[in-house]
Parts: sequence; C-alpha cells; structure tokens
Amino acid sequence: MQGWRALAIVPVAAMLWTGPAMAQDDAAEDEVNARLVAPAECVTEPRTVEDLTAILALDGEGVQAPPLITITPPLGEIVDADTELAINEVTRTVLACFNAGDIGAAAGLMTENGVKRAYWGVTINEESRTGTIERLQTGPVPRPEDRSVRLIAVTDASTLPDGRVAAFVVINEPILPPAGPETLLFVFANQDGQWLIDDWVDFSIVPADFGAEATPAA
Repeated sequence: MQGWRALAIVPVAAMLWTGPAMAQDDAAEDEVNARLVAPAECVTEPRTVEDLTAILALDGEGVQAPPLITITPPLGEIVDADTELAINEVTRTVLACFNAGDIGAAAGLMTENGVKRAYWGVTINEESRTGTIERLQTGPVPRPEDRSVRLIAVTDASTLPDGRVAAFVVINEPILPPAGPETLLFVFANQDGQWLIDDWVDFSIVPADFGAEATPAA
C-alpha cells in the first residue's frame, strides 16, 4: 500500500470557478443533502492574500506539487478522544470552507505544505497565477448546493511514527468521477496546539489533469 497518489480533494479549477448547477432527481438530492457540510460552518481565521501569494509564489514562478507521501500500514495507535474530536472538527470545517469557496479560510486550516498540496495547480502558468490573485481579492464564491462536497465519515484517526495523525475521510465529491463515496486519508500536523491539514492521499478520486507542464520549473 505504498506509493498512493496524492492530490487536492477538490481540483483547484473546480474549487475556484464552479460551473452551473446540475439537475438531480429528488431521491438522490435528499440523500446527498443529508450529509451536506453547510458553508456557514466555515468559521476560522483565514490566511491573508499576501500570505497565500507568498506560499504559492503567485507573484513569481509558482510552486511545484509537494512530493508524494508514502505511508505504510499499520498506521499506529488510535488517538485519544480529544484529538479525535479536534480532527473531526478540522475536517468538517475545511470541507465547509471548500463549499463556501473561501480559499483563505480553507488555507487557514492547513500547514504551508497543505496549502501547496491543495493549490499548487493554480500556479502552473502566469495566467492562472494572475487569475488566482484576482479571485483571492474578490472574495469567496460558494459552490451551488448540488455541487457541494458531502461528508460521510471520519474514521480510524491514528498517530503516525512522525507524530502526525492520519484519518480516513469518506466524502461524496459531485464534481469529480467516480460517482458516489470516495475515501481519502487526511494527514494532520499539530502546530502551536492546533491540528492542521498537512497532506492527504486519495484512493478513488480521478485526479485533475493539469497537463504536462503542471509542475513549474524550479
């Protein structure tokens, strides 16, 4: 189980510029709405435009995708109840911020590596970097409800050998194939007493194709 590919749980292009709402039948809509993480739950201290610009080198040459993480099972001991609660809260809040289209707030729940993992794809060329700065300055643009991420479960939070915590996160991401539940492994790091998303690994989401030139030259 080594060498799992890692990518943003929501492709940046989809997160930044969500298209028209898609029709659903009533039964399917009722099922996904029951798990909706409302944008109103995105309550956290955001990173500033200046901070994100610096981390992602939006006024420079952009950043490379972080190296793929390698995790070998078993992950480690199950975390205590307080840590599990904190992990669950961070996960739910960051998904709410994705649904709110609030990049700064979502990034406020991530380490610098987590920010790069989530948003390196918007740094691949000058046009994308410029558009991202403009979007950051414009402010949040929420996703339509029927294109919002649904949270199904957060399970098996375990301590990794390096002190970080990993937890399986099951979501329904309507923008990306395949349809239905998708499982990811979120990795959290504790910074100054706060758990932040540091990386993630996906098991089923089809990755965004940023093209052959997705990774800028160093």
